[in-house]
Amino acid sequence: MTILERLGLHRRELRAWAMYDWANSAYQTTIIAAVFPPFFSAYAAQGVAPTTATARFAWATTLAVAITAVLGPILGTIADQRAMKKRLLGACLAVGVVTTVLMGTIVEGGWQYATLLFVISNIAIGSSLVFYDSLLPHIASPTEADRVSTAGYAIGYLGGGVLLLVNLAWILSPATFGFPSVTAGIKASFVSVGVWWLLFSIPLFRTVPEPPGLTTGRRPPSILGTFGATWRTLQELRGHRHAFRDRKSTRLNSSH
Repeated sequence: MTILERLGLHRRELRAWAMYDWANSAYQTTIIAAVFPPFFSAYAAQGVAPTTATARFAWATTLAVAITAVLGPILGTIADQRAMKKRLLGACLAVGVVTTVLMGTIVEGGWQYATLLFVISNIAIGSSLVFYDSLLPHIASPTEADRVSTAGYAIGYLGGGVLLLVNLAWILSPATFGFPSVTAGIKASFVSVGVWWLLFSIPLFRTVPEPPGLTTGRRPPSILGTFGATWRTLQELRGHRHAFRDRKSTRLNSSH
């Protein structure tokens, strides 16, 4: 058995799917985790009290997560009904890449602009994962899905770590790489994340097929009908509250 078979990436479309994890995880490491938060507090929020800057960044993160949580079921329903998973993934990718690259234009004290770019790009990457995850069942069998998903997750960590190391080198020794200052190295890091995200997403769009929609051969529902389908799904979930309680209790028990 080859290494690709062990990883579950023995087919071209599976490898292409997993590469999107490599592509987007750079955003998770450089923007969300390591570089952007201190940059926001020290540079974008220059002149703002540190505690206030931290609070504003926390609120921006919460806002992005909340909006993504609300949009996720709606966008997922639209994609399923209309066979638009790849197109909507591409739209999220485009918005995310543009706003991430524009982080390189943030000026000192421009916390409002920085917050706007962070919130929009955060929503874009979170929404893109809805469509990305929904593609897997169409290219992997039930027995393959877990291995492929795990491999993609691992590849993502590796890819995000590789670019983060490069970005940290630019920041810690900017002159070595031709940057005039630490700030220039940081801004170049943001641009590199957008470019990395875009380039390594190409295999997915070239190789992974668009799954058929639920309305194939029939007239697709209106947008209002899509919202109605989403609302009915949420209503049905209310009748299965025990599932959430069981999941919560399982997690609590596993933590002891």
